[in-house]
Amino acid sequence: MRTSTVIAVCLVAALPLTACGTETKDKPSASATASSATTGDSPEGGVQPMGKGAPTVGSGGVGRLEVTPTSVVYANKAMADKPTNGLFVIVSVRDRPTSASAVAETAPAQRGGWQWVAADGQAVGAGDGNAANVFLSGFDAGGPIPAGTAKWRARTFDINEHQRGGTLVYTDGEGKTFRWEIPAKDSGPQVTELKKRLAG
Repeated sequence: MRTSTVIAVCLVAALPLTACGTETKDKPSASATASSATTGDSPEGGVQPMGKGAPTVGSGGVGRLEVTPTSVVYANKAMADKPTNGLFVIVSVRDRPTSASAVAETAPAQRGGWQWVAADGQAVGAGDGNAANVFLSGFDAGGPIPAGTAKWRARTFDINEHQRGGTLVYTDGEGKTFRWEIPAKDSGPQVTELKKRLAG
């Protein structure tokens, strides 16, 4: 009888220790949490609204660059150029270095740059179709941007009518991916200016 009582007391005393051990093991470490916050998909992976800036790393992993898609226009032509697939989507982007040196966007050749992802999941590159032929004055800045300044860019995609409204994707110099939800109709403060440039 005394032996059974002793065993029961030992088992009850051991339960809190086991429970504490399990709780500690299941909690992620501080380093694991920090690591997940700096991967390409977190926190950058969440789809942001158009108009929200993203703190990115410049081409070749050099410098810091805030990129902000601000407006979108859909057009069936851009001056004399017509889209191969029926529709151009032009997104104005404001690039602003946030480091003390000149910074450039990444390019597709560096496994970076811009893509349009339609609702059906199909990805369209910025140079696909006739998009590479579209140059809009005032939105055609290229190359490194000096510190303390900001430049406007126009990112153009050649899509079909069913691909209106999608996700704009940018991959930076560290391979991190940023996403914005783009409306399916003309929107944003630069719409009038973009349409003026598209008309020539």
